[in-house]
Amino acid sequence: MLSSPLPVRPALVALSAVLLTLLLVAAPALVNGPATALAMGSGTVSARPAAPAAPPQPAPDAPVALDLESLTPTSLGADGTVAAEVTVTNTSSEHIASPQLALRTRISRVTERQAVAAWQARTEVDATGDPVATSAASTDLAPGESVTLAVSASADQLGYVDAPYYWGTRRISLTVVSGQEQLASLYTFVVWRPSGATDTIRQSVVLPVATLDPSAPITAPDAFAEAVESGRIADLVDLAVRTDVDWWLDPALLDPPRIPVGSTAEDGAPATEPPAEGGDATAAPTVPEYEPHPVAAPLASTLAEQVGDRTVLAMPYAHADRVALQAAGTTTLSTAVTEAGQRAWRDASITPAGNALSVPAQQADAQTLQDAADAGATTLMVPSSALRGSAPGTVTPSSVGSLATDSGPIPVLAPDPELSAEFSLLTGSTDTERTRQRILAETATIASEYTTAPRHVLIAPDPGAALDAQATGSVLDAFADAPWITAGRTGDLIGATGSGDWTTDPQDESGALLTLGEIDPEAVTPTAPDEIGLYQPLAEAEPTPLTSPAVLEDLAGSWEQLDRLGAAMDDDAALDAPRLMALSGASLRWRGMAGVPAERARETGNEVGLLMDRIHVVPASGYNLISDSAGVPITLTNELDTPITVRTALSSDRPLVRIDQDQPEVTVPARGETEIAVPVDAIANGTVQLTVGLTTPDGRPLTEPIEVPLTVNPAWENWTTLLLVIGMGLLVVVGVIRARRTGASTRAPAVQGPEDPVELSRTGLSRPAPPDPGPHEPAQQNRRTQTDPQEERA
Repeated sequence: MLSSPLPVRPALVALSAVLLTLLLVAAPALVNGPATALAMGSGTVSARPAAPAAPPQPAPDAPVALDLESLTPTSLGADGTVAAEVTVTNTSSEHIASPQLALRTRISRVTERQAVAAWQARTEVDATGDPVATSAASTDLAPGESVTLAVSASADQLGYVDAPYYWGTRRISLTVVSGQEQLASLYTFVVWRPSGATDTIRQSVVLPVATLDPSAPITAPDAFAEAVESGRIADLVDLAVRTDVDWWLDPALLDPPRIPVGSTAEDGAPATEPPAEGGDATAAPTVPEYEPHPVAAPLASTLAEQVGDRTVLAMPYAHADRVALQAAGTTTLSTAVTEAGQRAWRDASITPAGNALSVPAQQADAQTLQDAADAGATTLMVPSSALRGSAPGTVTPSSVGSLATDSGPIPVLAPDPELSAEFSLLTGSTDTERTRQRILAETATIASEYTTAPRHVLIAPDPGAALDAQATGSVLDAFADAPWITAGRTGDLIGATGSGDWTTDPQDESGALLTLGEIDPEAVTPTAPDEIGLYQPLAEAEPTPLTSPAVLEDLAGSWEQLDRLGAAMDDDAALDAPRLMALSGASLRWRGMAGVPAERARETGNEVGLLMDRIHVVPASGYNLISDSAGVPITLTNELDTPITVRTALSSDRPLVRIDQDQPEVTVPARGETEIAVPVDAIANGTVQLTVGLTTPDGRPLTEPIEVPLTVNPAWENWTTLLLVIGMGLLVVVGVIRARRTGASTRAPAVQGPEDPVELSRTGLSRPAPPDPGPHEPAQQNRRTQTDPQEERA
């Protein structure tokens, strides 16, 4: 911020800007060849190089390759000296005689960031003017050999104006010379800071603290251990513990999974020991104990201990793609991500400043911002190039704004895209010193912009960047040494939107922070880097490559099974591994990589299936129920490493039995079995199909149902039949006894003489033949007047 701006400054700034623009348009070849002309002429980007902010590679036919080893100081004062060291490698097939290093400079101050990018992108030999200084000649350089050349020049030799107003970025070139031949040039910067210059900016770096694969402790334990010991994660931790960075932290790193003690297998299975000599090889295995992952646990402790007063922004657990989960409607998995994150933050005693979701510059538009807000973001991270419109102006505002949503305004952190891209190059595989000088030049150019309102610039490297601790640390150290940079906290930017203590006027003198203000969603413009690393507008936003909803539904189904299994287990430590696999399958890391989440969903489903298959329910087969009520025997087997508490669920296909649906809880020991009897009441005779399964204590299905036949023969039917038989027998006995008791007095007399055949044939009764009729009574008449015994009874 300028404490006392000179009256002539606005005019000079405007004049400088006009002259620079005319120069770049009229003579692009002098600045950066065709690449700059393309960037200036089109205004849009159709294709992007892999690392547009990286220093350019030498031309294929260049006889030497140059690598800037060092350039000091960070800030050059009036009594200072610029010293540079460059490693020169002979890439030709001929000897190079007595190579030297020549230093040239441009006295004019750089006031536009476009000029910074264009200068570094140059690859031609710099033959403009005479060198300010030249190194001593080295010995001849044979093909393939390298030599380090050093050159220095004092501030007086460089000739920069020492008025405080003229502080800022200066361009220098380092050219290898052999005799009269100039072989190749390297373009870089130095920051001129004479006494009396007071302009400053606040700056903070939010470091993404996350693994590339959140499930690596389970799926690739050896590779994970190596990364923590000496690889990417080791560098990340070395940077994270520094006090001059804030964190955008994946809470999965605070939540190490539990694995069996002594686990050595790739899949985290417990290491088994052979039975002792002479022992029983068929004996039941020992139930293993579980412990926090021996590599991930110390990492979690280190992070929890090193929080301090830094700002911590929360990533979704396992860096889950919450926008994809929201679009797929997988509420179960979305809830699991939220709850896992909340548990990890609570256990680590860390309170994040916000739940942050990032929107890539190429995909930024009104819809993507709204989708991120709907997915649960309380803080958005959107590159500032997408929020400043097509005419961003000459002053860089602070990296924050406010977005109105249906649930209220939320802060939008707006990292500087060019600085963030350059910071992401600090992997140790590129020219670190040139990247360092480029970043310092960018920040000095921003700080020297004409404004009276304070500003705070945010740098947010790519979460996928493999930052090298030494290279990145050197840039962070340079920030601390740079007098135009004041260290800040990312939380200060978020706090400014909450307090309303901000302005959009660059010349505001109230002390309020200059910000992007209220962001108009319809004005959000997708941008992408051009050939020299400047972010330019795109014609339209690139589509967001969300993970397939079908894959996410498969992962959600696996999670639901794990959730039910966990509700039954006394200790759910064995579920940590498959749970982490399920959540990592939805990681943002897999955007655009359709095969990876699909494979992760398959692997997770297999792991869950193996766990579910360790619980068995075996009812009695062909059981006969011959009483009113009896217990149907069922065997419950648990092959898990922890006891489970379950309920039995029985039903029949016919209403011949009655089963109580409120079954008591049953505890089955770890790697053991339990016999139970489920009461069943018989209602009617017949055969039914009995369906048997297990549920969690809260009634959710746990095993697949099994059907067995059950023959029902109620006891009341047997008793009724027995009573009827007894009754009939009693009637027979009573009849016999009665007949015996009354038989002598009531028996009809025996028939004496021949029977009457006519009567016998007519009535079936034996009667004696009638006496012979007399001479006056014919026999036929006697038969008609004979009294019928049945008529007598009637």
